[in-house]
Amino acid sequence: MRSMALTENEKPTEAMDEPTDVTSSPEQAEVEQEDSDKLDDDLFLSPDEDDEEVIVVEGGDDDSDAAALAEQAALQAKALEEANARIDALAEERDEVKNKLMRSVADLENYRRRVEREKEDLRKYGIDKVVSDLIPAVDNFERALQHADGKEDPGGIVDGVTMIYKQIINALAKYGVQGFVSKGEPFDPQRHEAIQQVETTEFDTGTVVEEYQKGYFLHDRLLRPAMVAVAKRIEAPQTEESGDTDGEDDASPEGGETSQHQD
Repeated sequence: MRSMALTENEKPTEAMDEPTDVTSSPEQAEVEQEDSDKLDDDLFLSPDEDDEEVIVVEGGDDDSDAAALAEQAALQAKALEEANARIDALAEERDEVKNKLMRSVADLENYRRRVEREKEDLRKYGIDKVVSDLIPAVDNFERALQHADGKEDPGGIVDGVTMIYKQIINALAKYGVQGFVSKGEPFDPQRHEAIQQVETTEFDTGTVVEEYQKGYFLHDRLLRPAMVAVAKRIEAPQTEESGDTDGEDDASPEGGETSQHQD
């Protein structure tokens, strides 16, 4: 705009160079004068006004950039603050989990020690009730021995021992200990332990013919197997053959004696 603007010294010269239409009417001359004034207003702008307008436009762009940078900085600061808050929350959660884990480890160690102690106590004192029920039987044994000392009364001793035996059996039965009879029953390897085989004509093969040690159950579990003798059936010898054999054995010595007598 400055290159196109004209100075005041050049204005008269330019005005003088312009041709004038003498034949124009007054109305047309008035219109031309208004257009000339308008053109002068557009062309002859002061340098100061032009610079001010340029400065105003450039200043507006700087303000927009500054506002955008400020908004971006605010967003970054907010994101950083949220990230720090999240980090603090995670650190607090980590410390809480760590403390819980340490307490769990300590509780587990204490539980293990308590179980070991209870196991040891059970091993040492778990049979206290059984022993408490068997002690009266021992007391009765002692009384029976004292009563039998110096006395010749086998019947009384037998009665006392029988009473003590029943007392012990009843005490064991209270805790699920039950004996079982094996004699006459088929041999069962789950309950019996065979220590002898006996040939017999009375029992079938595999039948328990003798019980040397009684077996016991603890509830439904085998506590001790029974030691038994198992039958092996054999055929009985015939009676006639047995009689003939006996007769021949008896005749031989007599014949021998007779022959010796004749000599």
